[in-house]
Amino acid sequence: MKMNIFEKKALYSFGCPNHEATVDRLQMIAAIAPDYETQKFFLGLAIKLDTDDAKRWYQCFFRTLREEMESYYDAELTMKLAELSTYDMEDEYGKANEV
Repeated sequence: MKMNIFEKKALYSFGCPNHEATVDRLQMIAAIAPDYETQKFFLGLAIKLDTDDAKRWYQCFFRTLREEMESYYDAELTMKLAELSTYDMEDEYGKANEV
């Protein structure tokens, strides 16, 4: 199954190893979402996961997703820390000349 980063982030935040509970939770989030686009997003994700085929592979998929997203968030944090450290260097040494 192909998922974009927004769907992966949503499953990382709201998913669990239990397939049925995850689908129910996504449907509940869609029901209480304040705007149409958010409702559409969560309902679409719930529908995408609510298949007989998904029930078979969901637990393995979820475990892999958790590992992938933890690596993603670690890399994101590293990038932010690198940006902050280079920002401080620019203050001390001045900005690099643009070509």
